[in-house]
Amino acid sequence: MNERLPEPAMPQTLHEPADPEAALARKNMIFGLALFGFVLLLFGATILVAYVYLALD
Repeated sequence: MNERLPEPAMPQTLHEPADPEAALARKNMIFGLALFGFVLLLFGATILVAYVYLALD
């Protein structure tokens, strides 16, 4: 009675399932690039405001 039952056969698939971590990594990369673009925009706007302030002085 202590014998293990035979393991069922693995189903044969034609392709590997999609990796959910790849989708998450892609989403994080897009979010990171968007944040980097926002920082560059904020930095550029700061310099633009400084030049406008100097021009109007």
